[in-house]
Amino acid sequence: MNARDNDGYTPLHHAAARGDNEMIMYLISKGADVTAVARSGQTTADMANGPVQRVSPFPATVALLEKLGSKNSHKCVTC
Repeated sequence: MNARDNDGYTPLHHAAARGDNEMIMYLISKGADVTAVARSGQTTADMANGPVQRVSPFPATVALLEKLGSKNSHKCVTC
């Protein structure tokens, strides 16, 4: 559940980047670490907060991840 890709992103990071709250809850129920931080320093909440250009933030996902314990750096590249 907490396997990382070459950049240190977990499945939870990827679900957050898509704003997929259902998948986030599934991954959490299976033991995903909501506090995981990628090599770039991005948290799961950061990934939901418009992590790259042309990707809109998912405010509901950011709020969910913050509620679950993820730190939000408030670094929205798209905003």
